Amino acid sequence: MKKFTLAFSAVIIIASLTLAMFLSLNAANTQNSGDASDLTKLQEEYEELQEKYYALLGNFSALEYDYQSILLQNPFSVPNPSGSGSADTQQMLSRYQALQQMYISLQNEYNQYVADYEKLKSITDQRLMRGDLKSLITPNNPEVMNLTYSITGKVGNTTDPNAYWKDIKAIYDWVNTNIEYRDDGLYPILPETPAEAITEGLQQTDQTAQLPNETLHVRMGDCEDIAALLTSMIRSYFSNQFLVECIWITGQNAGHVAVVIPFSGDQIVILDPIRDYYSHDTLGNIALNTISSEIYNWMQIWRPSLGNDVHVYRVFSDYMDQYFDDTEEYINWMYNR
Repeated sequence: MKKFTLAFSAVIIIASLTLAMFLSLNAANTQNSGDASDLTKLQEEYEELQEKYYALLGNFSALEYDYQSILLQNPFSVPNPSGSGSADTQQMLSRYQALQQMYISLQNEYNQYVADYEKLKSITDQRLMRGDLKSLITPNNPEVMNLTYSITGKVGNTTDPNAYWKDIKAIYDWVNTNIEYRDDGLYPILPETPAEAITEGLQQTDQTAQLPNETLHVRMGDCEDIAALLTSMIRSYFSNQFLVECIWITGQNAGHVAVVIPFSGDQIVILDPIRDYYSHDTLGNIALNTISSEIYNWMQIWRPSLGNDVHVYRVFSDYMDQYFDDTEEYINWMYNR
């Protein structure tokens, strides 16, 4: 009975430690503290959680072994021709039923712990730009909407290019002026399962993503943070009626994310505040260019820093998330949308 009580307590401890630890980590990352002592403390807490997790696994395995042993010795199959010993048989049956109930309860607790871990990992994976990235674009966020309309003074009219290009440029200029570029701090990479922590440990990365409202709060972010904010604001301006997407290019040295607005007639506009770049005409006004020419002209700017093999890797927004093997695949996909 002590074994089962310890196992149940271990589950409660683990769930509490896990929730407290990662809520603390998420808050620290959002405020961009970058404090090395917090990271060290997180490492220590994670190692403690790992030890408790394996203690739980040991207790669970022992309980499962006892349970299987009882199944192999079903009390109903014990001979009792004279009726003597029926009290012992009934006692064994009662203990078996109690043990079975405890096993089911512990199994449910364990399953819930695994489900909570998987949910937490899906949240951290989003920050690492793994999995589906649609939720990084938030045109309906109140802070995004309020700021957008304070800049433009109105909702975009999709039938009036002369007006909406000026407003898009105003939104671009605001982001370019008010959001400071800043490299990411460290963020944890959770293993696929808690069991893998014994071999992989708690790793960190310096490449993470912020939500647009978080970027607005800190007024800082790197390329994907700024692109996600700008995409969300333009989508909000048009009440989600215009296609606006983050375009991710990568090469042998690094990657980069900017904003692309696709239009009919195989034309696009690219907005890239990091390099003060936007698709424009000879007068410096935002202007449409053909897909292939604009993509390659823009990537040429990044070739020296990203590498000669720079190519379109991914495009995502709140309504889609698409991978590509190379730039030509992206261009063909755009022509056939």
